[in-house]
Amino acid sequence: MVKKSVAIIFGGVSVEHEISIISANSILNNIDKKKFNPIGIYISKKGILQHCKIIKKEKKLKFKPYESSISVTPGLKKVFLLNGERPLKVDIIFPIIHGTTGEDGAIQGFIKILNIASVGSDVLSSSLTMNKILSKDIIAKNNIKTCKYLIVNERSLDNDIKKIKKEIGTPCFVKTSNLGSSIGIYKINNFNNIKKYIKKAFKFSNEVFVEEAVIKAQEIEVSVFGYKDDIFVSTPGEIRPSSEFYDYNAKYIDNKSELIIPATICDKNKSLEKKIKNDAKKIFKELKCEGMARIDFLYGKTKKSNIKDLFFSEVNSIPGFTDISMFPKLINYSGITYRNLITKLINISLKKFKDEKKFIKFFTN
Repeated sequence: MVKKSVAIIFGGVSVEHEISIISANSILNNIDKKKFNPIGIYISKKGILQHCKIIKKEKKLKFKPYESSISVTPGLKKVFLLNGERPLKVDIIFPIIHGTTGEDGAIQGFIKILNIASVGSDVLSSSLTMNKILSKDIIAKNNIKTCKYLIVNERSLDNDIKKIKKEIGTPCFVKTSNLGSSIGIYKINNFNNIKKYIKKAFKFSNEVFVEEAVIKAQEIEVSVFGYKDDIFVSTPGEIRPSSEFYDYNAKYIDNKSELIIPATICDKNKSLEKKIKNDAKKIFKELKCEGMARIDFLYGKTKKSNIKDLFFSEVNSIPGFTDISMFPKLINYSGITYRNLITKLINISLKKFKDEKKFIKFFTN
């Protein structure tokens, strides 16, 4: 059997650049090399594409970007060229760029133009799931609860804050609409510093909103992968953050947060577990996700409701993908190994690409 060449594209012009490197390193360390020939393609913070040599160090694979650059020419049989000369064979692209340009449809559009099979969702789904406001609005119309929010405008900030005080109150969260890894998210316990944190959020994004908090929330995550009607939904897991909420430091720096599988609420309430899984599948389909996604919920009370309930939080179309990240850990709990998960995602991308080939692209007389 001829091995398929899989290009893992990582890095990118994103504030989540370093996280992407960690995820890509885990994929290269675990991909089934009997079935696939992995290729590292690193995108620098300046947007330069470089071919990566894979070297073993302390039983782990590391990336070392070559000095040689990669040029891309859509339409040619060999799309990728090293130094504009030597062809680089690529059958499938596995994009693992988190956040901006990776999960917002940008890299997906780029790959679409190249006409190469790609792991994950397409342009439309990626842009929808990346935008927290749009995705909340779509999901709310499907009878799944979301937290109340208000969009803020830099030019009418004082008036917007008055409205937030009246309609949302504290505690609440300042959030950017289109970043991941809890970047640009700030918890507000009183209104003395809300203006400062809204201005900080606007440094990361031009779209900022303030959302009501779920008090003493249990953070629930579900891993979903599949294509069309063949969708796998994992057992829900729970995050117990080391800080007040699951911020960037708690996710990646202090290593003190707990990942609990299955979520504690599932042990006590099987009907709630069923609802979480059903909602996750519905969200995956409504937002037209393909390949993979991690879907996050919050379970608890809000200031205006004294009854615990389940609230949709967000979708990550390219979730953290290290072998200790919640997405693969939840899948592994169901008996699918990290290596097998990578293989399944690649095979899904090939099937999706084959299906897309059936559609007429041009009109002919």
